[in-house]
Order: sequence, then structure tokens, then C-alpha cells
Amino acid sequence: MSKVVLMKCADYDPEEIREKIEHALRILKVDFADKKKILLKPNLLMRKKPEDAVTTHPTVVQAMIEILKGFSVEAVVAESPGGPYTKRRLEGIYEATGIKGICDNTGAFLNYDTSWFEKNFEEGYMLKKIPFISPLKDCDGLISLAKLKTHGMAVYTGAVKNLYGLITGGQKVELHFKMQQLDRFMDMLLDIYLASRPMLSVIDGIVAMEGSGPSAGVPRKLGVLIISQDGIAADFVASKIIGLNINDFPLLKCAIKRGLFREDGVEVVGDRLEEINVKDFKFPKKKDVLFLKGLLPVWLENYFKAWLTPKPVFIHKKCIGCKECFNTCPAKAIMMVNKRPVVDLDKCIRCYCCHELCPEKAINIDRAFIFKTILK
Repeated sequence: MSKVVLMKCADYDPEEIREKIEHALRILKVDFADKKKILLKPNLLMRKKPEDAVTTHPTVVQAMIEILKGFSVEAVVAESPGGPYTKRRLEGIYEATGIKGICDNTGAFLNYDTSWFEKNFEEGYMLKKIPFISPLKDCDGLISLAKLKTHGMAVYTGAVKNLYGLITGGQKVELHFKMQQLDRFMDMLLDIYLASRPMLSVIDGIVAMEGSGPSAGVPRKLGVLIISQDGIAADFVASKIIGLNINDFPLLKCAIKRGLFREDGVEVVGDRLEEINVKDFKFPKKKDVLFLKGLLPVWLENYFKAWLTPKPVFIHKKCIGCKECFNTCPAKAIMMVNKRPVVDLDKCIRCYCCHELCPEKAINIDRAFIFKTILK
């Protein structure tokens, strides 16, 4: 039985957050006695301020650092954000998200090492060798500090998908290109989760993101922290809070298929789920044409899928020509023309990384007419 602790938390008060997490740790009987150095992995997707709800709030990271200090455990904070994995990029993101200030004040070690190592994982479905960032190897424990958000491709991102940031930028590009099918990508995320073995998952749902996440959505106050030693179970409880059906949750469907999750194997403790549930949480519009699968010859199915699958559309009036989309496109499908991006849809693999990482929200995902009128 996997215990998931729900804690109501009205705002980002550092003392309250620390007390809530400490209470959850007592319920879960988490023991740090044999640990010397633990890696804290927040979601630091891109250079955004904490109030934008794109990244894990720094006070959640601060609370975890201070708790570990109480156990005489060194905290190491690390992330491989979207885009190139460089020291300069890390410096900008750590500063903007408030993480650098927290680490400076608490004395936690903030990682700038951009090297990586390869871990053998023979039981992996998609990955037998996984390129992890070096801090994972140097620590004897891992804690996922995720943000509760919607996601254009995965629908929802939380404790498990947060660990995709343990993969360096260059390898993430390659994996996006190799795992274009949604179920393959979800199985890859589960491989990363199982291979990295987080001892604890904390999901920051105090202010979540709904709509066009993970970066272009709208902040939504939920007032909750979700804590568990089982990241998949934590994500399941988060999905229940926001009203996400299992059939619409690709990661959970893959976890069930692999025997990694059972709904009757989850015990929710702490505050009551019914007191936190929201009824009108907004999700991204669907980006696949599953109704075609198996109904047509493969060549015709592929033709219609290419036509009907939503595509990125660039809003040049909002674009500042930063080239973030150009630099991070796994398929190299974007060109810069007169300092503005243009996409080659024949090359585009519909991973929506450009939409995810655009700092100006200058990219929309355009759905075909049939989606807009019939398949809402």
C-alpha cells in the first residue's frame, strides 16, 4: 500500500511549508539517518519568476533544505532545464527562479557541473542505458520537488515527469526524436523514474498551472502539498484533485499496463481529498487523433494523422527573435527568416518543445477544423 499525504497549505509561508512537510515525513516514517548527501530536483523548466507558476516555488525547496540540515544531510540542488545544458543557462535560470537566493541563504550546494554519466538499466522498457546528470551519481538519495502543471503532450506533469530533468539537454533532444509516440515517451519517463529511484516526491500544488502548460498556462491556486514515497501514486492523487480521468492520463495508463500502479493500492492520509478537489480545472486541448487508429490502412491513417494532428503556429507580433525555439527543436524543423521562426511541418515531430520553452508565449498549438468543431 502506497501512502500519499495531502496537506492544505494556503500560501508560500516558509515556516508553514516546512511544518507541513515535516508532519508528512513523520506520517510516512521517512528516515534520513543513513544519508549524507541528497539531490533535490525541482522543476526549473526555464527562466521564469516564481509567481508565474512555471517552476517549483523556492520556498518549497528551502523547506526541504532546512529539513535535511536538521538531519545533518547535505542538500544538493540540480536541474537540467529545457534547452542546452550549459553553465550560463543554469546561472540565468537559478537566478530568475529564486533558487540561487535560497541556496545562498541556506548554504545548500547549487550544481553548475554539466557533465553526465551513463547508468545501465537492463529492466528498462525503452532505455537500457540512461544518460543522467552527474549530481545523481554523487548523492546517496534523490527527492523530486515537482510543480503541479498541465502539459501539452503529457496532459499533466508532476513527480514522475519532473525527473526528465535528470537527463542532459542534448540527450533530451535525441530522446524526443526517438520517442515520438506518446506511449513510448511515457514508458521512457517510467524507466527514468525507476532507474533514478527517488526516495520521496513532493508536489507543489499551492499555486498550480492550468490550461496551456507547462509554461504558457495560467496560475491556479489549489492550496495543497502532495507528499509520498511513491511518485506514481502522488501523481495519481494530484490527478484526482484536478479531475483528470485515468483514461486521459497517458503516464498512469502506461504505469498500470506495466503493473507499477493499482488504484486500490493507494492510501490517502492527512487532509481529505474531497475538501481539495476542483471541478473546473482547465486541461490542454488534445493533440492526437486516436479515433483513426485501426480504422484505416496504415498509409491512409498516417496521412490523415499528419493532416489532423495539431501544429505549432508562430505569432510573429509577440516573438522577440530570441531563437529559443530554433535552438531547442529536436527535429531541426525550425528556420529563422528575418529573425522570426518558420516551421517545416514535414520535419516537425509534434513534440511541442517550442511551445513549451517559448519565453514570450508566442507559439500557439493550432488544431484542425474537425477538432475545433466536433472533437472539443
